[in-house]
This record gives sequence, C-alpha cells and structure tokens, in this order.
Amino acid sequence: MGARPAVRRFDVTQHRRVAGLYDLVLTPGVPGAPGPVQPAGPLTAGPLTAGHLAAGHLADLVRRSADPSDDVRVLAQPGEHSEELFREVAGLLDRDVLIAPSSADLRHRRYGTDGDGLFDAVILDRATREPVDWLVIQPPALATPLPGWFAVDRGVVRPRTGVVALPLPDGLALATRADFVARRAAAHRLRTGAAGLATVAVTVRAGAFLTSDYRGTQRVNSGRRLAAILADLPLYGADLRLWLTWPSDPAEQRTLAENLEDLADAVGATVWTPPPGGAVQVLDDGHDLRAVDRAGAPAAWHRHRPAGPDRSPAFRSDPAGRLVPATGTGTAARVVPAGRPDAATPTGTPAAATPADPVSASERPSVLVEPRRSAPSGVPWLGPGQCVNAERFDLFVASTRPPGKLAGGGIPSPDLFLVGRLEPRPAQPARSGTYLLRLAVDPGGAIPMASIRSHVPAYLQHLLAVNDTYLVPAGRLDRLRLLAGYRLTGAGRLEPVGEDREDPEDREDGADGADGADGDRPVRIDCDGAWHGVPGLPGDVRRWPSSRVSWAFALVPARGSAPPRRWLRLYRRPPAPVDGHLLLELRVPAGRAIDVPATADVLDRLPSVRSRAGQLRAAGVALIAPSRNYDRLDARRVFEAVGPAWRRRRGTPGGALPAVWSKLQARPRVDGGPAGAGPVTPGG
Repeated sequence: MGARPAVRRFDVTQHRRVAGLYDLVLTPGVPGAPGPVQPAGPLTAGPLTAGHLAAGHLADLVRRSADPSDDVRVLAQPGEHSEELFREVAGLLDRDVLIAPSSADLRHRRYGTDGDGLFDAVILDRATREPVDWLVIQPPALATPLPGWFAVDRGVVRPRTGVVALPLPDGLALATRADFVARRAAAHRLRTGAAGLATVAVTVRAGAFLTSDYRGTQRVNSGRRLAAILADLPLYGADLRLWLTWPSDPAEQRTLAENLEDLADAVGATVWTPPPGGAVQVLDDGHDLRAVDRAGAPAAWHRHRPAGPDRSPAFRSDPAGRLVPATGTGTAARVVPAGRPDAATPTGTPAAATPADPVSASERPSVLVEPRRSAPSGVPWLGPGQCVNAERFDLFVASTRPPGKLAGGGIPSPDLFLVGRLEPRPAQPARSGTYLLRLAVDPGGAIPMASIRSHVPAYLQHLLAVNDTYLVPAGRLDRLRLLAGYRLTGAGRLEPVGEDREDPEDREDGADGADGADGDRPVRIDCDGAWHGVPGLPGDVRRWPSSRVSWAFALVPARGSAPPRRWLRLYRRPPAPVDGHLLLELRVPAGRAIDVPATADVLDRLPSVRSRAGQLRAAGVALIAPSRNYDRLDARRVFEAVGPAWRRRRGTPGGALPAVWSKLQARPRVDGGPAGAGPVTPGG
C-alpha cells in the first residue's frame, strides 16, 4: 500500500495550524513534577513560565488565548498521567481535547503541495513507527462514542467537510460550531427510534432552520433548502419528527409555520413539531422524545402535512407528550392539525392498522473482535481489528436489480461494501423499484456499524447510531449467500420475488425468469453509480496525481464533437499522431483523474467485485478524467498532426478544458508553420 511516510523531528517553529483547533505546545515537566509544562516558543500563549501546570492553569491559559469554540490539541511528548489530566481540562472547558497516546511519538510530516514550508503534526507508534490516531477526550459529563469536529486519520488531524450532522436513530442532528458538543451529547441520549418515523434535530433562527458547515460558516435555510439538505433520508411518504424549539416572537412563529409547510411539500412527508411556543425534550430514560408547551407541560404534537389528499395519521400523541404509532385499538388519535387551512380536524376515528409484514426480522448475532491479521476487507478506510459477527445470521440488503438477475451481474453498488439491516427494510434511502434481499451471513462476514473502529465517511455517519445496521466489506462477500428476494411496493409491503415470481415490470428482452432468488446463491457487487460518474468503477478508486499537479495529454477530434459525456481518456505521454485529431496538453490538479491500472490491481484482489477496470487496463487505458472534473483541467497548449509528428498550433488561447474544446470546434484549421515543430515535452 505504499512506502512508509517520511517524517522529521517536531519543530514548533515550522508547524502548520488547523483552523478551529488551538494547539497547546507543552514539554515534559522537571524531575519530580509528573505533569507537562509550558515552554517558551512561538505557539505558546500566555505569561506562564516553566513549572508544573495543573488542569485549572491549562484551562485558564486556553480560555485567554483561544477562540471559545476551538477544540484543543496538545502538542507534547505524552506521559503516563496525561490522559487523566486532560480529561479534567476537557471538563473545565466543555470542549474536546486531542492528545497523543502514551506509546506514541510526536513528529512532523509535510502533506499536500502548499508552498508555505510548514509541516503537519503526526504521531507514530514508538515500536512499529506506523501512524496511530490521536486520542479524542470529550468532556466527561458530555462524553459520547460519536465523532468529534475534526477527522482523526492515520496520525493526522484534518478538518471535515460538508454540513455538520450527527447521527440519530433513524435520523440526524444538525449542529453548529457553538452547540456541537451539547448537541452531540443530546443526540447520544436518544437511544431508540420508531419504525417509519425519522427524527431530525435542528436549531430555529428567525423562523427558519440554522445549519453550519465544518468551516464554521452558518446558513439560515428555508423549508425547501432544508429538504435538500435532508435528501439522503428516506422521507417521501413517511413521517418526519423535528426536534426543535419554537421562537417566542409571533412573527417568527408565522414564518416558521410557512417553512414547515414548504418542508412537508418538498419532502412529501408528514412533519411533526411541538406546538407553537413549545419545545422537544428527551425523556429521562433516553428512549424517546416528548413535546412540551411553553410552560413545560406535556403537549400534543402538531401535524404539518404535504399538499394533496389527506390521509389518516400514522402516529398520535399520548398523554406523556410522546409520538406513538396510531393503532386500531379504538383509542382516539390525539393529533393537532397545523399549517394548512384545509387540514381536516380528526373526528376521533383511529387510523387503520397497517397489516403486519409477513417477513420476520433477523436475530441480532453475537460479536467478537477479529484478529488484526485477518483477511483484508477491501475497503480502503476500514482498518483491521473490527468487531464482526461470531455466528451465522440473516441480513436484509436493498438492491435496484431484480433478485432473479443477480447471478449475471451482482448487486449494483457505488461502494466496495454492502449495508444491511436486521429488519426487513432498507438501511439507506430506497429508490423507485427497489428490491430487498435476504442474505445469509457466515461468521466474520459483517461488521456492526455502531462498533466500527475507523473514521467513517460523512455520507455514512448517520448510520452509526442505527443499532441494527451492518456493513459487509467486499473482501468478505464470499461469506454471503442469497436466500430470498422481495419487491418493495409503494405501500411499504414486501412481495416475494423468486424462481416462479419474477417481477414483470423488470423482465428484460429474452429473460424467461428461470434464474430466481431462492437457492442459496453467492453474492457479488456490480460497480455502479459512483460519485465520479464513470460506469463500472467503484467510488474508491486510485486517484491521479497523488499529491501534486501533473501533466497529461488528450486526443480531441478536430471538429464536430463535444466532450465525452462521462469520461475522457488521458495519456501520460503524447500518443502517435492521429489524422483528424488535435492533441491537448492538460494541467491536472491532484486527484482529478483516475489511475486505471492501479485501481484494477486493487480490484483484482476482490474476486466478488464486478467492474470494468480490468477491461480498461487490457485496452491500454491508463488515465481517465471524469466529466465532473473537466472544468478543473487546464488546457495549456494545442498540437496538430503534421506527418509523423505533432506540431504546436499557434494562436489558440488556453483555459478550462470545456471552453478550449468549444473554441477548437468552431475555429478553422490554421497551420502553425515551422515554429513549434519538434518533440512534445510535458509541462514545457
């Protein structure tokens, strides 16, 4: 997987700061004083002099020197008593403190291509000299297993990207830098969810919804903008419970009511909120939420429904202020309509009971920690030593391909893993025509999401708190067998699809439906739908260049064409001249192209993954530029074929690839003359 990174001794004068992270530089104490002391140095703030520092002194130093919302990273050679000392500091500051393990050494390593000459702090295991993760110490009264503000990956602390969101059972909590620690603790207190009910915690400001990204930039969102942020949650036709506090100002309440209506329309879901002026609280046992009025007494939830025909509510408020399923027991559904003037007031008739699903949930398996030298998982970000199932169990995994056609292709997935649940419903948002597969998982094949001991990508973090969710890496697919398949209907029911029950809506020409789901078949992944848009390649590809800008070449038809819709083939060296084509010299920023042979070499070790990487490698394709990166490729020079050589074309301005391509198609051919003839040199 590459050579061990080159590191150097830590030098405080050449250290690169991370925005939002206060670096506290300390050195070991004098003999007889076990704690760290503060040295003189450019990054050391405050007037304290060398000597033993107690937790209170350190906390006071940070308060006077750092931004109130900054996390703290201790840049010191760790000691035996450091963890307990800084746990107390974290409690005094109510923020996270990052320290190095006692078995690690603090070093410097240069990352990226920044020309400032500075280095990033990295910690290495003292015995193996391999990078190890920083210890993230959360305030003891607010400690949770949920992730912190920064990503901790292979000894380096890096900023996260995207909207700040924490996982909730069947939902997520939107947070800002100011309330992140408190929101994280509150999210952890909510331990269970309700089937068919998504929960989103959000702060209300000026009658709208407040969100933040990991750069600290805040945004006040309308209902429709919030719907876009929640696009990854399966909300259409479902029920959404908002964990919020209403504003006290009447004008802001009216604005919030309008935004709630827009949110319900945009997501196609019934939205539940506490009454105007009220709030949501976590019950003492942490198993549910309740709505309270402005006086703090239990209150009924208000329903904001989407446009269209009304339907009987799937949930109701109980006397304790909780939102519970509306059952056919004869108890009147205590629902308060809100928002739309045409919302019908409930008559006391209970909602019809939903028929029980004939497919039973799977039993939760016992787990054990796999040996660190176990078979590779095939997932780049998944480290060794994970918890895995110790016994055989069944898992439900969503698929967009009919079960009867999996033998020829596999389960379409953009990832080198599958995510499934113990319950017979999808773990992630379902798409139209989605199928549900029941898979038998042999011991060691699946990892509980809640127990993963690696940094999980942002788009999966909302699943960390879903206790019945499991991840099956591509390297363990040989431990899966397909038992049965079902079609998810619009009403949420499951229709068996097997050898004799092929779905007529998905029958392909010439398919007779003989290849059914039943029969204990092996399982494969078919690479499809990755972020880069290149068909047949997974999302986890080997990117090129790895760490700096490089140069490549592309063949372009001289006239009458547009850039390829999905991807463009690149060459490391100029190819042989081709009649009717031009040659573009491209400046490629780090990571904007795909290294096909390196990707194929990785996938060769995963026989259960079906991809086009091997075919592209066999065809001699070395580099690919996805279409989404075209505007990041800078065309510097243009060459045209003159006999057996390329000759530079004069008078063609450079710029982004799409703009230059368009100009070339509209420009008549002009010979460049003798100037510019000769060999083409990358970057010349």
